[in-house]
Amino acid sequence: MLAIADQNMTALPDTFGRHLDLRLLPGRSLRREQLGDAEVLLVRSVTRVDADLLEGSRVRFVGSATIGTDHLDTDWLERQGIAWAHAPGCNADAAAQYTLGMLCLACVRLQRPLVEQRVAIIGHGNVGSRLHQLLEVLGVGITVCDPPLQARGELDNGVALEQALACDIVCLHVPLTQGTRWPTAGMIGPEQLALMRNGALLLNTARGSVVDGNALITALEARHIHAALDVWPQEPRIETGLLERVTVATPHVAGYSVEGKQRGTQMIFNAFLRWSGQPSPPPSLAPVAGDPRLRLPPGLDDPLTAVLIGATKVEADDTRLRNAGAIDASAFDRLRRAHAPRHEFSRITLGTPGAMDPRIRALGFKGSE
Repeated sequence: MLAIADQNMTALPDTFGRHLDLRLLPGRSLRREQLGDAEVLLVRSVTRVDADLLEGSRVRFVGSATIGTDHLDTDWLERQGIAWAHAPGCNADAAAQYTLGMLCLACVRLQRPLVEQRVAIIGHGNVGSRLHQLLEVLGVGITVCDPPLQARGELDNGVALEQALACDIVCLHVPLTQGTRWPTAGMIGPEQLALMRNGALLLNTARGSVVDGNALITALEARHIHAALDVWPQEPRIETGLLERVTVATPHVAGYSVEGKQRGTQMIFNAFLRWSGQPSPPPSLAPVAGDPRLRLPPGLDDPLTAVLIGATKVEADDTRLRNAGAIDASAFDRLRRAHAPRHEFSRITLGTPGAMDPRIRALGFKGSE
């Protein structure tokens, strides 16, 4: 059986390669005529999977190694009898940890202690709930807004969006949805930005289209608020004027941990085995090789912040993006593809300076060497 797969997916030979003939192609530019006789399609979020791509093809199973499904026309797939799977939560730890690194770097650049800020988490799903746990370890004040969870009675002490927007920092962790009771496409527009307090920070690691790009540029030009963005309103193109005005800028890599990528592939591989009726239990991938270490120089004034920025590599990502020049689709994809391997906190062993703060172990790090 032939499978077409995004060339940037990880762990394909050890999973799908055991059962399928794999053909690797660039995911963003994938076209219908490239599918040929493929019965399986494996993608990431850069590939729009709908009738335009699959009409008349032989594809019967689509797997997306992603948390979100906004790039999949799932209604159409189901009407055509095409099975589909994704990987909810696969990189949630990575995205939450990276968000924390972005918050630390932004607060350093804005010269304000993170522990003195009140953080609103809008969207309390896989990523938002994990960020909540990390911020609690640091003793940061937290406000939560998630109308769907609140309506189902699954969230205590949730607040309205207007109250959340009044916090010092507003973090977006919602899926991209349209045509629902609580649509999130463009949910942060001129009216919502106007409700944010002067000097507040808007952080987005969800989807770029959740925020109205023109309204955000206007708010930044007026110096009403600050912004830290991992996702962009016109992604994969980044407006130069917006890039120049944000406090922290990264190229949609919040979920790009080694472990998260591997977990995503494993999850859709398990779904494929169930769909194809494989009799044997799915093999588990070997643990990620190596034992990453983060070494810090002695004498740091704030080793905790240095650990969080260093472990997430957010400052290096920010520098690479700002030095890349004009960002079109190909440049954006190159930045993501060349992203330095990053491990989740539980895989990282710290040098002595970081281990001096007891909160380090509580965040999941292994501690001192």
